[in-house]
Amino acid sequence: MKVAINGVESIIGYVFDDRFLLWEALQAAGSPVVHAGGRSFRNGNKRLAVLGDTVLQLVLVEQWYAGEQARGTIITVTSSLLSYRDNSDRSAVAFDESRQRIGSNDNLTIIGNQTGLNAFVNRAGGMTVISPTTMAATVEAVLGAVYLDGSLQAVTPVMQTLGLV
Repeated sequence: MKVAINGVESIIGYVFDDRFLLWEALQAAGSPVVHAGGRSFRNGNKRLAVLGDTVLQLVLVEQWYAGEQARGTIITVTSSLLSYRDNSDRSAVAFDESRQRIGSNDNLTIIGNQTGLNAFVNRAGGMTVISPTTMAATVEAVLGAVYLDGSLQAVTPVMQTLGLV
């Protein structure tokens, strides 16, 4: 456990106060580890992955909003979809395409493999290869763990280190 946590902390450039959050983030669905630090996670890192996906989207939207200063476009973020009141706003459309690309399972899998996070995923019994879905979920779960351990402000530097922003 300690080797995996130290390795991931080194990759992402963030040191956890609650290292059990990171340990949970590294558990693939079906992993034999279902308890750590007083928490139970029978479905591996799935709950943290949902949180991490939302945090990823929030950071991207927040950066777009700050950069564009909203320009009058009203957006609603629900279920990882953006709805625009004014579809003629090209910056909003370009942002949405960029957001979808950055947060895609394909991109998150590439990030996980290129940074070496894949070496620290605790796999389900008999799993020899980490599927793209599992790798993407693990990257999202790590972001969710950083958010819970630190704050939204702690997530942005980690996303920068991973090449997500």
